[in-house]
Amino acid sequence: MIHHHIPIYLMMLTWVLVGPTRSIVSATALVLCCLVAVIALRHSPHDRPVVLLGTLGVMLIESVQVIAWFGIERLSSTRQARFFLWNHFLFFDIDLILTIVGVVFATFTGIYMQFGRPRLNLAAAFPQMNFVESPTELKECVRKMAKIAGTATPDVFLVDSGALAAFSSRVNKKYIIAVTVGLLESLNAAEVEACIAHEIAHLKNNDFTIRLLATLAKVALFARPLSYLIEPAVYRAQEYTADSTAAKLIGGPDALASALIKLQDSVSIPTSITPTNAICLCKWPSRGPILRIFEKHPDLQNRIDLLQQMKTYSYSLSDSPDSNF
Repeated sequence: MIHHHIPIYLMMLTWVLVGPTRSIVSATALVLCCLVAVIALRHSPHDRPVVLLGTLGVMLIESVQVIAWFGIERLSSTRQARFFLWNHFLFFDIDLILTIVGVVFATFTGIYMQFGRPRLNLAAAFPQMNFVESPTELKECVRKMAKIAGTATPDVFLVDSGALAAFSSRVNKKYIIAVTVGLLESLNAAEVEACIAHEIAHLKNNDFTIRLLATLAKVALFARPLSYLIEPAVYRAQEYTADSTAAKLIGGPDALASALIKLQDSVSIPTSITPTNAICLCKWPSRGPILRIFEKHPDLQNRIDLLQQMKTYSYSLSDSPDSNF
């Protein structure tokens, strides 16, 4: 039941952020849970994508409840999940409409992303790229990293481009890893292996599934501004997690940090030719500090700093008299 003594602007704020609720208490608690989750996981990047995704899931459950309420409480004007503005002006079931529209669009988006896009062949999936035969050394590197990670070996392709980039994607119902000629020519063997390990880490961590769920949740919650902040945060967290996993696969963060430094000094890849249906390792165009919260790729310098912190932490453990390393 909505209590009239609660300030209307507070009711509207919680409704816009997390969706319609039976009471202001549950809505406020959900907002606080979101904030606590982000703060608590600031220094725990490995679990951050799953927890942020769980926050989107809670928001979605909270929003979808209104559909169940509709059938039970439709005739009771005092118990409907509605909000009043000046002079008790009513949003006529706008919460129900937004929820249904979001869920329908998310359903069709999920069907396309799961069964439509992955069935495209390589040329159709990346029409802006020219793929050539990959060298044997690159194929062997991918096979080696996949074996260490315990994942199936993806197909390997070489992109005829001078840009420094590597990416993984799902094409024709298979996972692939593509590396540009520029990356192979600019990085040494250890750094190339680190980049491959980063892409393999995305497959090992099931990042494609997490991205799919995060995107579908945002589509379903399209009317909730908070979802537009959490979804890119999930993507950024995946990159930090992939860096951490890759460092473990190759035995340390040095090579990956060195590769990222060279990527940082390279030319940014224009968003117009960046593969949107892939997880890409490259230098992205920088945006202002305010718009950065909407970025799906973290700043390269932040990733380098975290890898260097990982290196320092590893050294401190090895120097400790109580360490078993």
